[in-house]
Amino acid sequence: MRILLWHGWLLEGSGSNVYTARIAETFRAAGHDVLLLCQEAHPERYGWIDAFGAVDADGPSTLSANNAVASRGRCVLLRPRIGSLLPVFVVDRYEGFQEVRRFVDLTDVELEDYLQRNVEALRAAAQWHDSEVVFVGHAIPAIPGATIGRRALGADRYVAKVHGSDIEYAIRLQGRYRELAREGLGSAISVVGATRDVLERCASLVPGIERLARTVPPGVEARAFRPRPRRAALVETADRLDRDPDTARGRTASADAVVARALAHRDAAALDALASTYDQEVPDPDAALKLRFLADRETPIVGYLGKLIPQKGVELLLAAHSASRHRAACLVVGFGSYREWLAALAMALRNADRPALAWLREITNMPIELSGQKRPREPITFTGRLDHRYAPGTMAAMEVLVMPSILEEAFGMVAAEGAAAGALPLVARHSGLAEVAGALEEEVGRPGLFSFEPGPGAVGRLTRGIDGLVGLPVQERDELSDHLRGFVAAEWSWERTGSRLLAAAEPG
Repeated sequence: MRILLWHGWLLEGSGSNVYTARIAETFRAAGHDVLLLCQEAHPERYGWIDAFGAVDADGPSTLSANNAVASRGRCVLLRPRIGSLLPVFVVDRYEGFQEVRRFVDLTDVELEDYLQRNVEALRAAAQWHDSEVVFVGHAIPAIPGATIGRRALGADRYVAKVHGSDIEYAIRLQGRYRELAREGLGSAISVVGATRDVLERCASLVPGIERLARTVPPGVEARAFRPRPRRAALVETADRLDRDPDTARGRTASADAVVARALAHRDAAALDALASTYDQEVPDPDAALKLRFLADRETPIVGYLGKLIPQKGVELLLAAHSASRHRAACLVVGFGSYREWLAALAMALRNADRPALAWLREITNMPIELSGQKRPREPITFTGRLDHRYAPGTMAAMEVLVMPSILEEAFGMVAAEGAAAGALPLVARHSGLAEVAGALEEEVGRPGLFSFEPGPGAVGRLTRGIDGLVGLPVQERDELSDHLRGFVAAEWSWERTGSRLLAAAEPG
């Protein structure tokens, strides 16, 4: 079958990006002819992409062959030519774009230009590919993606994928995005969401789409995300990092001195500027050294993996780590311009610097609870971005994987991947995260074990959750881990997700 996936962003760095990459790879492995439209600047990094090029109203460019692994199917990536402006929901740095701006900050002219360029690219690509099935969305921006599908292909020609970010960052905030949602979603064959929660939130803002709603959970690559002996997982990941030349462009240890000075002088501008002095897309040069240090210790590891932006609530984990009664290292894997603020928080916590903590809380609105904070007994380790080559080994080394997101999430793929790798998940009990946690808790018959209540006082509740999981007897912890892995492998496989998506593409 000839399947087209339209995707507005990249193939790494967020759950929705990973979703696109994995489902394209899954369709290709199943023997389908896949055409993937997205803004990924480095398709050569992906062994399941056979060829790549660009596309605009005049059709695809000449394709460049990729050194792909053999497969029954084929995947071609085309990058729509949309100009120098990339609209996003959370501003960060993106290679190849001169300007990055939030959707809600676009002028009407800029928004229409973005839509039109994508419409022309999608129409030309679908005609060239002679696509039989088209999925639009799968990432930021899903709601404009549905509109692009409607304008490029017509009604009842595409499946729309709703992601939680488009609802919270655009539809809920501006009427023009609700109008676009009505235009695009109402004309889809079906509207797919990872959980009931995300579909219900969308329907509350765009009434009438309930009849089109289909719940299709994402999957987990169980062959990659699997339990490993902790030390072996960390050492093997470190060995791979040693061979990665890109780490030279990452954040060096000398940046910590800049953070310390900025914190001492209460210099917010210096912290913001520091994030632009290195490549956010690569691991830290000393990431391998840091992982080996953790490998040589026997303390448990409590970790986070994801974007370092305010909406992800990583500061809750750092604060809870300092308040925990158990000795556990804290491992933060991820990238984003908010990292320097988190590094400053880690320093203030380590030094028990209450004036600095008060300043950080005031200037960033971090939900830092000053009472009860003490010096963390174990280190907080940042590694920078660790992509699909490194993430499975890092997760396998974690005893607990925390998702403390403040904003609503569509599903919580990282929690599922962590569970597959043997880490016990601990997530904020809201939105799609609550559904994921509820499914895992029901499976083991332990309500509330893998989740904590968000809102005021969340640091204390997260602390108790971490202490509860870290303090489990080894045998009990291993039994829970094995049970979760079996459940994830059976219920949330990419093959099952692919089959459900194709079923959602069938008219009627």
